Amino acid sequence: MSEHVPPLEAVVKDYDLPSQRGTPWGWGVDLLDLKKLSDLDFEGLCKDMLERLLGVRLEMFSSGSDGGIDLRYYAPNRTIVIQCKHWMKSGRAKLITHLFDSELPKLDRMRPRPMRYILITSVELTPAAKEKILDGFRPYIQSTGDIYGLAEITSFLQNNTEVVRKNMRLWLNDATILEAMISKNVIQRSLHLADDIKETLRTYVPSANLRKAMSFVERNHVVLVSGPPGVGKTTLAQVICAHYADRGFEVVEVSENVEDVFQVWHDGEPQIFIYDDFLGQTSLDDKLHKNEDSRLLSLIRRIRKDSTKRFVCTTREYVLQQARQRYERMDRGDLDPLTFTVDIDILGREERAQILYNHVYWSEWPASAKRAFSHPDVYRSIIRHHNFNPRAIADLLSVPFEPDLGGPGAQVLAALDDPMGLWRHVFDHQLKESDRDVLRILFTFGGKVDLSVLGQAYLAFTNRGSSHFKASLRILNGTLVRLFDEGARSYVEFSNPSVNDFMLMKFSEESDLIVRVLKNPYSFDQVALLWSYHDAPSGAGLPARLNLTPFQAEIEEAAMATLDCRETATHSKVGRVAICLNIAGSMHVPSIENWAVRRLKQPGFVYGGSTGDIISLIRITGVSANRRVRQLHDSVRLEGLTSLFNRDRSDHGLFMAASHAMDLAEFVDGEIRESLCGQADEMFEALLEQYSRDPDGVDPEMIDSGLDYILRYDELWQHKWPSAATLLESWLPEEAEILEGSEEESDMDPEYIDGDAYITMNSLSFLE
Repeated sequence: MSEHVPPLEAVVKDYDLPSQRGTPWGWGVDLLDLKKLSDLDFEGLCKDMLERLLGVRLEMFSSGSDGGIDLRYYAPNRTIVIQCKHWMKSGRAKLITHLFDSELPKLDRMRPRPMRYILITSVELTPAAKEKILDGFRPYIQSTGDIYGLAEITSFLQNNTEVVRKNMRLWLNDATILEAMISKNVIQRSLHLADDIKETLRTYVPSANLRKAMSFVERNHVVLVSGPPGVGKTTLAQVICAHYADRGFEVVEVSENVEDVFQVWHDGEPQIFIYDDFLGQTSLDDKLHKNEDSRLLSLIRRIRKDSTKRFVCTTREYVLQQARQRYERMDRGDLDPLTFTVDIDILGREERAQILYNHVYWSEWPASAKRAFSHPDVYRSIIRHHNFNPRAIADLLSVPFEPDLGGPGAQVLAALDDPMGLWRHVFDHQLKESDRDVLRILFTFGGKVDLSVLGQAYLAFTNRGSSHFKASLRILNGTLVRLFDEGARSYVEFSNPSVNDFMLMKFSEESDLIVRVLKNPYSFDQVALLWSYHDAPSGAGLPARLNLTPFQAEIEEAAMATLDCRETATHSKVGRVAICLNIAGSMHVPSIENWAVRRLKQPGFVYGGSTGDIISLIRITGVSANRRVRQLHDSVRLEGLTSLFNRDRSDHGLFMAASHAMDLAEFVDGEIRESLCGQADEMFEALLEQYSRDPDGVDPEMIDSGLDYILRYDELWQHKWPSAATLLESWLPEEAEILEGSEEESDMDPEYIDGDAYITMNSLSFLE
């Protein structure tokens, strides 16, 4: 970090004030419209500018948290406080009044007082206004060179293209600029492109998706951007085009077919062609006609060899797979190296917060509703939502706020919780019935299953052959599902949790789907999955539940057909017995109950179960209303507890055994429980003593098991082992991600927990 921090006048006095010179792109300076920036965008721009001007690194603070500080440079005895005021709408008079009434008292209260105060504002300041501010803010402001207004900002931007490029909303938001990027030969039918980019890039947040997609273009000159609806394929393509426009490329929008490209092609001139939904929005019907597939591939080959050309296409993955199946040339075209699939999961917490902030800031919702998103309890649940989707958020915030529908945060959560709008059109109108059947079967396996099992279950569910299954899987792969390998096995899973939620809602709305599965089962796993959505606790937070009560006969028939098919189910026999007893306890299915009772009567049957299955069996048989089942409880309890207490004879296993004894206290003999817990207590006390002497010498697994064990004492452990609180506090990882959702989180500083996400969202609390 530079030790010398020059006054602003020393580094800006030689810069030209706004003139006819224009920007490095040849656009007028008036086109770099600061009104297009949000408050947070403006602070980021100020940080970039002043770091370059002062030659130091600046700290950025959450709005209001430090009483008048947006940016700060700190060094011993030379603290610089910087205030950023984006008050273009309010004007100069209101800004000056606010500075004297609000900001000056904050400066007087600061301890220690700053050595220097810099004001940077998007308001146009006259020389008289600067002198008035300087006189009132002495000795904090040292000269008018520390008062940076609109004229100084625009002058700086004219001479620092790298700062302009970094703050892309400066130059990507104006329709005039965007129209200038578009080829004049297709300008009349491409004006909508400028309007679209103007809106979408106002809320765009750069991410790893952009960097990866750009690498495709740089390496191949071509990228096919694919992915499911709502993840930002079109926006990503537009941003790529804007970056190349900055480098002097002419942007050409392809509207109808590749003939548009050949009509405006100019040898040797830098051009980038954007072809949105180049295979159609919904299907391939009549899209690739008149040898379009051949001409498209020919164009791709030509552009890959031409350093002056770039080609960006977008498509939905399942439409791309349809094209490969229908058109032999495209299947041979080896498009995989050119295809980039947008991944919504790559967005980190800070990027999600920026996306949410941008959509909220630029929405037409009232300021009071916008401010609600600044609270950690509101924004955390949104940016951590497993169905986080920019389109769902944008769609909701684009319509007027309806207070009758709930609080602002609750409305966004409701939009994310309901995946129907996102997937219904795709499912109902863009897929064939065989494609839909693959999704239905995948849902009955919990959204992830071995590829071979899915194929066999598909054959059992339909009267189609394996060729239909393979064709559908190719269409769905990359959008609604993804295929991957784990060692020697291949798996299929839903590409997004919202797809599973959508299918659950489909099954809840169309009970005939339940009947179809139960009449054509392949695995007991399918019966168990359907039952889990019927029997789930009320607080499970599911978007829907399944009502299986009318289908007792079908459940019984499906279960009996699959219970003994060991190779088709992942549930062990002990697990299957537990599920069968649950079903039998809720509805009259005697054959299922008889099957379970016969298995439980086999000596040693329970020993082979997993920990969860054994605990379930002990609890179920202990409370069953069926006399035959209840009579088996003692033997189940004896075998189950013996298995649980003796699975691990190491010190680590003692903590596990004692934990089971406490969790199943009502089923464990008092003397046995006291003996196990007494031994575990002594071992934990020894662990505490060892940790106090040599923290690094303690086995991490022992710490985890010991802490897990003592926390089962509820709050009593704090009286029994008061020093354990220190161990628990020091052992918890400091990363905020680990603390998400924990009870401790509510008592901790949200700026520590959420970092930059808090700084971003807290800015909304100061909206006028």
